[in-house]
Formats: sequence, C-alpha cells, structure tokens
Amino acid sequence: MPEGFDVPPERSRSIQYVNVLRVLSIYTVVTAHVVIWLTMATRPFTFNWWLGSGLFYLAHFCIPVFVMISGALLLDDARRESAGQFYRRRMVRVGIPLVVWTVVYLLVRRFVDGEPLSVGLVVQLILTGEPYYHLWFLYMIFGLYLITPALRTFVRCAGQGQRWFVIVLGLVLTNAYFQTDVLLWNNQRSIFTMFVPFIPFYLCGYEIRLIDPKKVPMRYLVLAVVLSALYLAAFSGVFVERAGGVGVRYLFDFFSLPAVFLSIGVFWAAYLWDTGHPPLQGIRRTALEWVASTVMGIYILHPLVLIVMRETLGKRAGNADGPRDFLAGIVVVPLVTFVVCYLVTSLLMNIPLLKRTVC
Repeated sequence: MPEGFDVPPERSRSIQYVNVLRVLSIYTVVTAHVVIWLTMATRPFTFNWWLGSGLFYLAHFCIPVFVMISGALLLDDARRESAGQFYRRRMVRVGIPLVVWTVVYLLVRRFVDGEPLSVGLVVQLILTGEPYYHLWFLYMIFGLYLITPALRTFVRCAGQGQRWFVIVLGLVLTNAYFQTDVLLWNNQRSIFTMFVPFIPFYLCGYEIRLIDPKKVPMRYLVLAVVLSALYLAAFSGVFVERAGGVGVRYLFDFFSLPAVFLSIGVFWAAYLWDTGHPPLQGIRRTALEWVASTVMGIYILHPLVLIVMRETLGKRAGNADGPRDFLAGIVVVPLVTFVVCYLVTSLLMNIPLLKRTVC
C-alpha cells in the first residue's frame, strides 16, 4: 500500500506519477464497488446493465495497477536492506490494518449484515481472505511482501529478457488457469496462494520503470488491441449465454487479456505523461501527496460508507426509473463515498493510536 513520501529529490518525478496512479486506482475501486451493486439490481442486457457492466469491467485495471506500483517501489533493491529489515518495516505496516480490520468487518458481518457466524465459518472466511469482500487485497499484498526479498534477488540476478519471459509466461498461464477454473472447476481461493497469480504484475511494475516510455513501439499497442478483440470475440457467446456473469469470476478477471493490456497501458500512460510534463509544485503537489497518502484508509473504509448510504437511500439506485437516475447513481455515489472516506481517513491519521490502522 502507499509508500512514504520522504524520498530523495531525484525520485520526486517517479513518486509523482505513482501518486497519480494511486488516486486514480482507488477512485476506480470505489466506483467499481458502487457500480456492481447497482448493476446487479438491473435486468440483464438493458441500457443500464450494459452501462454498468462496461464500467465495472473497465475498472478491472485498478488492482493490477496497485500491484504494479508496489513492484515498482519495493523490488528496487537500491536500499540493500536485508530480508529481516524489510519484514520488520513492511509486515507491521500491512499486518496491523489486516488484523484490526479483519476483526472489525467480522463484527460488521455479525451485527450489521446479520450473518450468523460460527467459529468454523470465521476460520473459513479468514482462510479464504473474505472477512469482507474487499479485504482479500490486504491478504494478497501480505503474501507478495513475504516473497519480496526472494524476488529482489531474482530481478537483480536475471537479465531483462529473462525477467520479461517470466512475466509474459506467468500472465499467460494465470489467464489460462482462471478461465479454465471458472468454466470447469470453480476452486475456492485461499490466503496461501491468492498472491501467486499477481507475481507477474508485481514484476511488471518494476520492469516498466526501466523502460523509456517514449520508445515503446506502436506495434505493441496494435497487437494488444487485436488480441483483446479476438479474446472478446472468442468468449462473447458464453458471455451472453450466462447473462454476462456480472459479479462472478468470468471473462473479465484481472488476468484476462483485455484487463492485462488495460492495466499495463494505464501504468505506462501515467509514466509517459509524467516524463513529458514538469513536476507539480506548490499546493497541487501537496494536495496530490496528501490524497495519495490516504489511499489505504479509503480502500479499507469505503464499504462501511456504502453500507450507510444504502440504508439512507432505502433502495438500490439500480431500481431507479431510467438511465438518467442510474447515471446519477454511478456518478454521485462514488464521489460522495470517496470524499467521506478521505475525510475520515485524514482524521484517523492524526490520532496516534489509530494512525497505523489506515496508513
């Protein structure tokens, strides 16, 4: 999750585009979680359904981009810290929020959502990384942190061609597994393995930082568009047959070709834009850095705000009368949720006892 901003001046540009990606990705996460519950309340293949489904699927870049950001920052072994030093710094940083919010959201399940929780079910929810629907990300990041020292050794000793081979092979195999799993097996993920498919994205974030974004051949963009179109065409029949599968792992997982290319493209575009523009200064830079520093808190808190908003509204906006009402819901609700979470996180960050739970 968000790194500190006490960095040498020569790294200010790289931190700037990373901060832009953080803010963009967290807003997209909030929007995706709003859109999905609005869309699931609509009839398949209506205008609102297509609009919500399209936005939800486009939002799939946000999690891979978060992982690539972590890889870009943490796989750089310039600090030459030992595995012990890395674990002491990073495990505490992600471990405290993981434990605290696991407990909080289990209580939310029990006393707000009204779910009967037995000891066995609690253990199952933790082992599958689902104390609440969004907390799996913290468990996944924890797993990536565990293997980071080993991956640092790999990127330091392997050549660029070898690293890209591992990235491409990993993404291909991961996509093949996830689509086969959805169609045939429907295996349950667990906290012991859920980080493994994200290793290629983790490595990819590191590799993109080593490339001059202005020198990436246009043929790669064309190839990505063509492959994505072929992928969508190949799965479109089953997609329609299953009424889109909104809300389930199908077609548009984080590892589908369109999602992979979109994620890498967003990361690359931010990097390219940053190289062609002067670093932000003054209040704009301060504002960007402060909002970026609240990203973990916004991610953790936004389901609580959405619960309150649903109760206040009294019904899902997906039951609205027409496209205009649905559009208002997917625009206004994410914005309000984001602002409220930002304000609450900013408050918590100024309370010493609670600061480590959100940053």
